[in-house]
Amino acid sequence: MEIIIHDTYSLYKEMDKLPNEERGDFYENKLVEPFQPMIKIMNMPANPEAMGCLPLIGREPEVEEMLIKLKAANAWETARKALETAAERFLAARVAVPEKVVLGIYLGNPEYLANNGGITGFGGIPGYIQVIITPDQKSLALLPSIVAHEFHHNVLFYNAKWNFMEVTVAKYLAVEGLAESFAESLYGYEYLGPWVKELKGEALEKARKTIGEALNVKGFNQARRYIFGDMLTSFEGAEASGIPPYSGYAVGYHAVQSFLKNTGVSIEQATVLEGEEIMERSKYFK
Repeated sequence: MEIIIHDTYSLYKEMDKLPNEERGDFYENKLVEPFQPMIKIMNMPANPEAMGCLPLIGREPEVEEMLIKLKAANAWETARKALETAAERFLAARVAVPEKVVLGIYLGNPEYLANNGGITGFGGIPGYIQVIITPDQKSLALLPSIVAHEFHHNVLFYNAKWNFMEVTVAKYLAVEGLAESFAESLYGYEYLGPWVKELKGEALEKARKTIGEALNVKGFNQARRYIFGDMLTSFEGAEASGIPPYSGYAVGYHAVQSFLKNTGVSIEQATVLEGEEIMERSKYFK
């Protein structure tokens, strides 16, 4: 598998020297240029606000500070090594991986990432991974596991045939639960994000029950409300659902862990199974 780490460090430094009126074009044509095929597939705007990144104007001191932290942490090489490690696991298990993966690290808006441990990512289109980070000690420690999580999405969607309009809650839960479980298998539970570790006790049980009653709910826009919970409803200005933010990540993780324990199937081989089968055989909702 060919790995291309987009040199966003040099591009951010170059953009910093440009007049304000030229930065938008530079961002679209240089900083996110390798991801244009993905952007077209997703039909998403190619601007930093849509990605949860720092604005291009007025935050220059933060840009410089973040670049210094990322460079000191050798973030780009860390991401490469995490990709190599993850790919080796799948190849050893004879699970197909994309022929090429492009990865870009972008400077995250701290306000956007306040509830995400300072880091998030996107890997839903095979061949492309974006990491959005507000670098500090905690978020940088999570970087390898985030890369592993997003690469797992790359592999799953590379091997599976999906119709997003027909996706069920069960299938969506499996996608996130498998990715979290794969990251844990590489780096340990302590390096999972707060979206999994902070939901526990009565809150987790309530989420398990509510989501468990909706496993057959179909359609991407409906299913994602059970995955993202009140994070999504607050973002959309809708009435609260009563499901804690990112509940689907935690519930999916625990369901997949139960499946792996009950069946003895490896996390790599589970990646190519149907999500509904994983949820059913997990017995987590019974």
